[in-house]
Amino acid sequence: MNEGVADMRRILSILQCLIMVFTLCSCSALSFETAPGTEYGSFTIEKTSSYDGKYYAYMTQHDQMIVVNIYSEDDTEVFTFEPCRKSDFWGICWENDNYNLWVQSGDLGLICYTMSDEVWSIDDSAIRPDYIISKWDNSTG
Repeated sequence: MNEGVADMRRILSILQCLIMVFTLCSCSALSFETAPGTEYGSFTIEKTSSYDGKYYAYMTQHDQMIVVNIYSEDDTEVFTFEPCRKSDFWGICWENDNYNLWVQSGDLGLICYTMSDEVWSIDDSAIRPDYIISKWDNSTG
């Protein structure tokens, strides 16, 4: 009878550990569906327009990846790319005077996508403008 109680305690301890791990993992990732209005510095997870309104970006997800969909002002899809995993995504931000789009990622950091002929590609040499604030730049982030 004591062995049965000991086994039950071990099983309950394992279940408790699994519940704690699940809770910690699910709370640490950005909740893409339930965080409207959330901003991280200059970055947002909501639909956002370029400086002149010619393009807007809208984020969706596919499997565990974030998909950035870029549309023209007439709602025609222009370009789509997957910058990072959903759990590492902390928003996007347009530059104020061009169509450069910055992605903020927990594992990759800040990444600039530069547009040429309506195709956005990573620009490793881009220098982030001072007016773009990341979640790591502000003390509350």
